[in-house]
Parts: sequence; C-alpha cells; structure tokens
Amino acid sequence: MVFSENKQFSRWSLSPEFGVTKFDGDAQQPITSAFLSTSSNFGYGANIEYAITPIWGLSIDYFTLPFKGVYTSPVDTFSTKLNNYNISATVNISRMIFPQTTAKLYINVSFGIGYADYRFDVKTVANTLAPLNPAYGNSLMVPMTLSVEYNITKMLGIGAKVRYLTSTRDNLEGVKSTQGVTNDRLMMGSLFLRYKLTSKGKEHLRNIKMNEFAPDEGLELARVNSDRITKLDKELKKLDKKVDNQGRRIDSIARFLSNDGPDSDGDGVPDIRDNEPNTPPNTPVDFWGKTIKLNYSNISDDGTNGGIASGKANRGNKATNGKGKSNAGTDCNCCDDVPAVYFNFDRIDLDDNALIVISKIAEKMKADPSLYVEVRGYCDYIGKNPYNETLSKRRAERVKAEMMKIWKIPAGHIIVNGKGKIIEPRARYKPNRRCDFFFDRQ
Repeated sequence: MVFSENKQFSRWSLSPEFGVTKFDGDAQQPITSAFLSTSSNFGYGANIEYAITPIWGLSIDYFTLPFKGVYTSPVDTFSTKLNNYNISATVNISRMIFPQTTAKLYINVSFGIGYADYRFDVKTVANTLAPLNPAYGNSLMVPMTLSVEYNITKMLGIGAKVRYLTSTRDNLEGVKSTQGVTNDRLMMGSLFLRYKLTSKGKEHLRNIKMNEFAPDEGLELARVNSDRITKLDKELKKLDKKVDNQGRRIDSIARFLSNDGPDSDGDGVPDIRDNEPNTPPNTPVDFWGKTIKLNYSNISDDGTNGGIASGKANRGNKATNGKGKSNAGTDCNCCDDVPAVYFNFDRIDLDDNALIVISKIAEKMKADPSLYVEVRGYCDYIGKNPYNETLSKRRAERVKAEMMKIWKIPAGHIIVNGKGKIIEPRARYKPNRRCDFFFDRQ
C-alpha cells in the first residue's frame, strides 16, 4: 500500500524552487555578497514528493547551486557551480503534533543523503593560490531542510525553505585548504510552489486529517477480505454442487431401500427393485422380490405343527398351502434345517415347537458370530390392515425378545420387520400367521 497509488487519495506533488546560495568554508563569502553579486549566487531546482501518510513522505530533488567569494584578498576569487541530487524523508511537523488540525499553514522538515558534482574557477593576481587540478570534483552530501508552507487551494501551496547541505569534501572553492579541516557547507534560502498531482478529483494526503486517512488502510483490508470471501464463495459453490450430487444419490438410494412406491404384484417389494415383478399373490419374497421357498407341509390349523419337531425343512420339495394346492419356489437364504415359527389366531405366544425353532436359530448364530438375522412377521387376512401390521411386528419382536433373553443373542444382530397380513387365502390360515428368518453376514 505504501508504494502504490491508492484510488481514494492522491499522493504525488511537484515543487519547483528558486533561491540564493551561501557558501560556508575556508574561503570567505560575506552574507551581503550573496545578494550584491550577479546571478552566479542564485540556485534553482525541483522536488518530487510521494506522501506515504499525511505525516510522512519520501522525496527526490535536483538543484543547481552556484556560489562565489574571495579567498585571502579581494583580488583572489573563486567561483563554483555545484549540481546536487538528494533523496530524503519528509515530515509534516504540524500534522505530527496536531493530527486533526484543519489549519492551512504547515511546518515541514526533511533529512536524507545525496551526491554532488562540481566545477570551480580560481582567479589570483599575485599567484599566491595553488588551484587544484583538475578543476572539478564530486562529494557526498547530507541535506536537511526546514520549510513553512501555506495551502492556497487543494491543488496549490506556496512556501519558504531553508536548505542546509553538509559536504564530505573541504575543497569546494577549488584550492587546498591550510586553514582548517572542517568540511564545507552550503545554505540556500528559497521560495517554492507545490503542485499536488492527480488531486483534482480526489483529496491529497497533505490536505487531510489523520482520522480521514484511517479508512484508506481499512479499505485495503476490506479489499483483501473481499478477495478471501470471493474465493471462499467459489469453494462453497463447488461444495454445494458436490452436496447436491450426493443428496440426489442418497435420495435415489433411499427410494431404492424404501418399501414405498408402486408395487404391481402386491408382494411388498416396490417395482423399483423388484426382480420378479409378476410374483403370484401370497408368495414369500426376499428384499429383491425373488421367490423364496418355505416348508408348510403337514401343518394344521389346530395349534400343532406337524413335522416341525424333526427340524427338517425339505427345501427342494414343493410346499402346499394346506388345501392341496402347491406353490413352486426357489432356494432361499433361510437356515436349511429351521422352518418358520407359527402363531395361533390373534396371538403372539410361543408354543413348544416355536421355542425349538428359536433354539436352532440361536445355536446357528452362536456358532457363527458374523451372522445377522431378519425376523419377518406376518398375519392372515382376517382383520384391519393397521391392526395386522402392528400384530405382525409384535410377533417378530416377541421372537427377538426370546432370542435375547434366553439365548443372549446381541440385539444388534436381530432385525425385526412387520409385513402385515398376507392377501390370500382370505380366511383364518395358520401358515400365514408366522415369522420367517433370513440370514446374512456383515
């Protein structure tokens, strides 16, 4: 921010100067000679300043500083023309002491480092002087200034300045000194006119108070923060797109896993994932809608499960529905030697046969801790849908409770689902009042 043009404030100014030069060295130059002699004692130059703040600035300048005088007598004279180049730091003393002043009159100082090249001409009548050869030289200079300036307008200021230059040489008058070892010095009194560049449409830093300058720094910080916010906004937009894409994928997966949606064959599996969309009514199916075979043979509706005590499911045989009608099926992921658990009408009690079935399931799961089981409960057609949905889930939960309490199977390995009533046959039918078991591994 220090070395760049700010859009809110102008910073550059140009000051031409014109004044009289006074030499202070081994030779003599009475103060009156600076005014009574010709233009050989009048210097001129220009200063360009960059205002860093309303108080501090940097400047570069160039001046031609001629001077002349006498050495030992009025007949031994010298004349020197010196070109001076400086870079300095400038300080507005008035603004430093009174940061919020609105006065138009200012006191300024500067200090810096510079370079000078010079040529001299020594004239002597009695040949008492030994001029240096060659008749030119160069020197480092240390400039200091004190000025008073008055702002006529926002763009123009006028002032008076005293410039004091210390040289690292002792021969600016052109002869070898034998009278002392003090370095030569120059003083210049001048008038100057300051023109503040690019200040027509905006304030110059030399004209404003310090509290008006603070927004300048704040503006730069705001710009940096704005760039950061813009960058973050772009990153957030990219992240939003990713989140939207993931959201659509999650919605798609949720629809896929859900049991909601069209179910053309009424098997409880929505069409979106039903691999067998034309399953006959009342056919047990898995998650993908594929037919699974259950063993309903020798089951009566009097509370007994014929053939269950033996624990064999005969998965390869065709099962009957209790009325002589057979249902062909495919292999299922049920345990090979464990049939379903059956319930009496409108009950969730577990009889002895059901307990035997549950014991077989528990033994299998203890033998293989990686197994998970899904318990699906069903009801027959009698009764309202909401009641049967609750009853079917209660039957599955009753089986889960038995497995946890008696056989200590972890709850996290048992999933319960209530599937409600089975559509056909539309009567009290014990094979439909059951819980099926489906196994899987993590």
